Amino acid sequence: MMRLSTILGLAVSLIWSIPSLADPTAQIPLRISPQRETTLTTWVPEKVQGVVLLSTGHGSSPEKYDALASAWKTAGFAVVAPLHVDSLRYPGREKFTMQASFGERIADLKAASAYAAATWPTLPVIAAGHSFGTLSALCLGGGLSYIGDFRDPTIKAVIGFSSPGRLPGLIQPHAYASDALPILLITGDRDMVPGVVTDWQDHLMPVQTSPAGDKYAISYAGAGHELVGTPADPNFAAAVTASTRFLQAYALGDAPAKAWLRGGDSPGTWIRR
Repeated sequence: MMRLSTILGLAVSLIWSIPSLADPTAQIPLRISPQRETTLTTWVPEKVQGVVLLSTGHGSSPEKYDALASAWKTAGFAVVAPLHVDSLRYPGREKFTMQASFGERIADLKAASAYAAATWPTLPVIAAGHSFGTLSALCLGGGLSYIGDFRDPTIKAVIGFSSPGRLPGLIQPHAYASDALPILLITGDRDMVPGVVTDWQDHLMPVQTSPAGDKYAISYAGAGHELVGTPADPNFAAAVTASTRFLQAYALGDAPAKAWLRGGDSPGTWIRR
């Protein structure tokens, strides 16, 4: 079995780079612990109906997800995204080992969750992520319970763009057996990461192996690992539409949105279970 530090070392390959398109509402200091703070980037509509906690890909940073976050903002959702310690933009990044960064990600999201609860105490919250951030979001939904209890009871559902795949030793076959919440996973048939994910279908694992019920996976032809941050990709608009419908269905209880997810005529190849 691979050591966790080795596994997380492979995750460096999940770092991605696209032009910044940042236009967030605000960047707010976020205290994580007595020893550490980070920055919380927020996109906040005039009238907030729900909240999305967004966990970025390994090495990435919130502003690279501006197009997605702005679309969710337009739909009435506040998006809050902490700058993780593994980000290339995090001051003092070199002080954190790869193994430590996993736990710090969870701490970041718990602090962001507390911020959301204090700011919008009555509104529903969804966890979302990209790549390694998808694993972080799934942990808030109850995943990896054999490592620790990461479940955040405020989270109503999880959206993931790509995933870490089947990292041996970390992602065991039952990794998502305790993820009973609704899940939407979005990937593509070119979604591969050299040395980490060599079969794009490995990204489907969270939906395929978690308890059935309100689980959805969509794969788009020609879509790669950077779909979530590439508005020019021909599949980007469809992915944003699907994720927004999911937010409406499972954060706001929108019956037509849920019906669309369960059987609507939409692009991509779907798994529904």
